[in-house]
Amino acid sequence: MASNSTQISAAAALLQLLQENPSLPEAGWSIGSVIPELRGFVHEGGMAALAAYQDVIGGSVRAANCYESAGRLLRRHLLSAVWRDVPVEVVVAVPAKSLAGAA
Repeated sequence: MASNSTQISAAAALLQLLQENPSLPEAGWSIGSVIPELRGFVHEGGMAALAAYQDVIGGSVRAANCYESAGRLLRRHLLSAVWRDVPVEVVVAVPAKSLAGAA
């Protein structure tokens, strides 16, 4: 289990990220309970929102699994980076069909 001090470090990194970059798209955030990592899920803005995070924290984006939700086929895309020595993963889900048309 992560110690309180490492979770506090992750929380401090998230606070710095959001305070220093107030124009980043809104995301829901959590801090890992075993590994002090930040996980954000962007609900709106699609790939452009994910790119905004990548512009700030760097890292790499990869396509992940497809899944069905409310009758729609979605694909998750993950941005993996390190911000202030804390691993960060930002996730966005976009309709899989919209990606097929762009390829």
